[in-house]
Amino acid sequence: MANKWREVWERRDIDKDILSSGDYKNVYLALKIMNGFDSVKELSGGVGYDAFYEQYVEIKRELEFSAAAEGKKPESIFEVGCGSGASLYLFQRDGLSVGGIDYSKAGIEISAKILQNPRELIYDEAVNLSSEVKYDMVLSNSVFSYFKDYGYASRVLEIMYEKANNSIGIIDIHDISRKEAFAAYRKKTSEDYEERYQDLPKLFYDRTFFLDFAVKHGMDIKFRQSKVKGYWNNDFVFNCFMWKRS
Repeated sequence: MANKWREVWERRDIDKDILSSGDYKNVYLALKIMNGFDSVKELSGGVGYDAFYEQYVEIKRELEFSAAAEGKKPESIFEVGCGSGASLYLFQRDGLSVGGIDYSKAGIEISAKILQNPRELIYDEAVNLSSEVKYDMVLSNSVFSYFKDYGYASRVLEIMYEKANNSIGIIDIHDISRKEAFAAYRKKTSEDYEERYQDLPKLFYDRTFFLDFAVKHGMDIKFRQSKVKGYWNNDFVFNCFMWKRS
């Protein structure tokens, strides 16, 4: 099934005129569309830059939480499933050193065009990632739901833990308690939903999956509900942040 999703991502493209326009807000939105967020526009009239930026600020604040409490300022971030580089684009604009991995060649090629001197930019499966190069923060945004099973997700989490100096963030995790409601909503809003997605499943999680990982590794953990303005998926996903203890 993972290969079916890869086919979807490899077919995606980006407006080259927008990419070269120099308008960072439009560039960011074009990168998000390439990462699959055109469905937001189809279902709810669109999520604007300001809403996505508010989410970015919250993610950055949560990832920096433990370091900030000690008077430190994180300087680097790595993203698992970086796609076209939308998230890293904003972090780099804020002065952070960035790196990423994605199994979409098309996505990595765009990331290489919009990111300046990334420490790493890897075309490969997340589970094959090396933890040798460390970053203060490690992020995965809207990716864990595309993993094939919990075993795969566990292996990726372990790599993220080893790669992170301070914190881990997993965004847009599909909530297993909302699985039936999610399916009902998608069928209601997309007449051919079952036909289009019969070979493109999503993986849903219970919060205990992440809680158990945090306990195992002695990490602090926090869950946050998604609150992106205008985002139809808010009711079906949650976010998770974990921090290493000093």
